Amino acid sequence: MPSKIVIRPPEYWPGLASAALMLAADIIVMADTFQYSRQSFQNRMRVRNPDGWQWVSVPLKAGQHGRPQTRTIIRQVPGWRKRHWKAILFNYRQSPYFDYYMEFIQTLYRREWISLGELNITTSQFVYRWLGGSGILSSASELQGEPDTIEEILGYYPDAQLIAPEGVPEPKSTHRLYFSPPDYRQTFTGSISGMTVLDLIFNYGPESAGILQGGSSILPAVHT
Repeated sequence: MPSKIVIRPPEYWPGLASAALMLAADIIVMADTFQYSRQSFQNRMRVRNPDGWQWVSVPLKAGQHGRPQTRTIIRQVPGWRKRHWKAILFNYRQSPYFDYYMEFIQTLYRREWISLGELNITTSQFVYRWLGGSGILSSASELQGEPDTIEEILGYYPDAQLIAPEGVPEPKSTHRLYFSPPDYRQTFTGSISGMTVLDLIFNYGPESAGILQGGSSILPAVHT
């Protein structure tokens, strides 16, 4: 059976749908050579808090539009890493599985990051490992020539079948992932969608992958 491949720009602590997409594939290529997209989850995430939720954003230098993530430079605003760590600590320290992952996350925020791509690849690797992913996860920047289109990356995997997320018009896809966000127990009262996958992992630990897969369906792509 041909391997299934996912090719997507990495997010800053992936959302639930992105994490489910990663789990659905045998090969995951984090497309850090693709153009950075503003107003996306590439440099920000939603964190659950007592009032509902809040944005946590990585500061970037001005004039980054049009650059690939590998060359999108983080603006070294004093204390941004400490603020991100405190937002996670304050809002999730009472969740059931926070202590299992705390040291890894705290170590990440002690490190000085230069490019957005490098940071996002690392958070994606952490999440994939915590979810028990068994596929091959790599970055597009590791491939010769740093390909910056889906077609070029597929050239390195000629026998793989591309999975595209729902709503993404990708003509090269053979399959599409349909994902229904789960209604799950969160640290604070109520269940609010759109959070980072950390929200699920902190509350469900090793059960998180099964919850994501339970809301996922892979169907043949239909192109019109």
